[in-house]
Amino acid sequence: MARCRQFFADELKPIAEGERVRRGSSLSSHAGYAADALNGIRVAMNLQKKFLSALLAAFLLVPAAVQGLDKVRVSGGGITPLHAIIWVANHEGLFKKYGLEVEYLTMNSGTLGVQTLLSNDSQFLFSTGALAVTADLQGADIAMITGGFNLFAFKLVSRPEIKSMQELKGKRISISQFGSATDFAVQASLEKFALDHKQVTVIQLGASANRLTALSNGSTEATLFTEPIATMALNKYKMNLLLDMAEAGMPYPQSCLMIKRSYLDANRDKATNFVKGMVEGMFLAQRDKAMTVRTIKKYIRADDEVYGIGYDYFLGKHAEDLLSMPDRRGVELVIRQLAKTNPKAKGQTPETLRVFEPSILEEIKKSGFIDKARK
Repeated sequence: MARCRQFFADELKPIAEGERVRRGSSLSSHAGYAADALNGIRVAMNLQKKFLSALLAAFLLVPAAVQGLDKVRVSGGGITPLHAIIWVANHEGLFKKYGLEVEYLTMNSGTLGVQTLLSNDSQFLFSTGALAVTADLQGADIAMITGGFNLFAFKLVSRPEIKSMQELKGKRISISQFGSATDFAVQASLEKFALDHKQVTVIQLGASANRLTALSNGSTEATLFTEPIATMALNKYKMNLLLDMAEAGMPYPQSCLMIKRSYLDANRDKATNFVKGMVEGMFLAQRDKAMTVRTIKKYIRADDEVYGIGYDYFLGKHAEDLLSMPDRRGVELVIRQLAKTNPKAKGQTPETLRVFEPSILEEIKKSGFIDKARK
């Protein structure tokens, strides 16, 4: 198509220049006008033939498989290096292998991502499973179809003068957005250390970069980061680590693939193929660290030395969480937290909300696909 575009530009340029000349000249006879018009018609017909020939040639150059790709969008909320599973699959053409042309939508928070899913602006969402619970309590039909990271991936980081969780009383903690994974993480962290959420002020500031700026200039006293931003905050900005939630074994559907059941019912093959692309992307990312780090750099800004930390943490330790459904205990935690302020959550379970849909993953496992992709 690049050659086509160049051809069109080369052909159209002389005509445009000739048109400018004609407008600026003083033709005095009808014969002159007629000759000019006839020449214009001949040039136009010749150009039309060349245009159609070039267009046909360009179309024939496109492989048949590419011509028939199904276009889908996936939103990524709360970006971490784990999303490289999708980024690598997309950049390396693995989704196309399964008949999909995938557009990745970058969102600063999962809350924004779930809005695109509910409005049908995206067909898949890779973010915290808490969003499925929250949405389904309001009557939505979102289901988790794979895992991703089945623990809280956050590290609670504070300013240098804050040495313990107890010292957060009366202080300001920033999160990305209310209802996001960072919001649930703050609540769970406070609960673990027997602190009341009323004893702190929670402020929503958006992306990690915003929260790091606020922490470093003293606008807030604590926030939550995933890797590699957490290590950058500790090493470069000399902040303190108060809690590593994953090391503490705190279950939570931090990242998982979500879909609307209505879309799944009508497009099961597309959903299956999308998961297959992700699985291959995960194994490729694990096999080729250098390529994956280069891909991560296209989406996450950080110091060079910490990209490897993010890779090792998410893709080295936890990538294969994709192959199992989110931990039920983490979803129950979300429901309990929501029940404190939302009466609709009281008495609910993962089953009554229908937030788990393991059939796609089970089908792929039974087919032997995962063992083949792992090799």
